[in-house]
Amino acid sequence: MAEKYKVHYDKEHDRLMVAGKSDSDIMTGSVRILNVVLDFNTKNQVVNAELLHASEYLDSLSIDSEILNKITTGNLVFRQLRNGYEIIFVLKIKNETIAIPYNVHLPNQKQIVNSSQVF
Repeated sequence: MAEKYKVHYDKEHDRLMVAGKSDSDIMTGSVRILNVVLDFNTKNQVVNAELLHASEYLDSLSIDSEILNKITTGNLVFRQLRNGYEIIFVLKIKNETIAIPYNVHLPNQKQIVNSSQVF
């Protein structure tokens, strides 16, 4: 993941964007997981993340969504969990750092069903 991040909140579309793509990164694709869009480079690294309906999501976590209009910098942190991942949008507002967690649950193999096979 790139070390320098650009953070932007688009109030009109209620999107929080954290961009870490460097000039040398070549984008290979994107994936949308519920209200998060992740962009990948050729090394399969996440270089950009976008949180859709950002103010609604923050409000659901009892975090004042007005902070979205005051962000100065930020970054992304990824942690693997037992059944998925946690994406943390780390936002900096003046001298305060706020971590916005977003959990992505991935079903285990027992939950995946191949509908083309008949048992």
